[in-house]
Amino acid sequence: MNEIASRYATALYSLKLDSNNLLESQEEVRELKKIFIENPDFIVILSSSYKSSEEKIKIIDKTLVGVDDEIKSWIKIITQNHRATYLIDIFDGFISLVNEYRGVKEGLVYSTEKLSENQLAKLNQKISEVENIPVELKNIIDPSLIGGVKVVINDHIYDGSIKHHIEDMKVSLLK
Repeated sequence: MNEIASRYATALYSLKLDSNNLLESQEEVRELKKIFIENPDFIVILSSSYKSSEEKIKIIDKTLVGVDDEIKSWIKIITQNHRATYLIDIFDGFISLVNEYRGVKEGLVYSTEKLSENQLAKLNQKISEVENIPVELKNIIDPSLIGGVKVVINDHIYDGSIKHHIEDMKVSLLK
């Protein structure tokens, strides 16, 4: 994460830590991240130099109805400081800070196709049992795996990909 995103994520984290609603805020930021990813034009509008800050603030107020006031104000500050292009990275940074506070390990799961929410939840649960600590995985698409999944958490790699099995067979055959 870049320094700009880190600073804004840390600012929201500090604000929410003081107000004792960190977990609710994390879920709200997760939902906002999904919305912003599904609607990339929203970030384009908030980043536009053709719209005034006042217009952008009105757009935020009209579209983010029901969003926590502190989070909405935080998004307004980011927008006014011309940092809206960093919003997804800032959301990720905040989510990571809260996970660290909660003792949740973050990892990546590589697959050839996007995993469903149910598949990801089951994989999170299984890896959490193996690691003996809560785990949160982010899905990354990697067509080179051919099939299966590969999970990376810190220095642990759980490789159940077809590519890995083929490489194992190749090594075994060359012996």
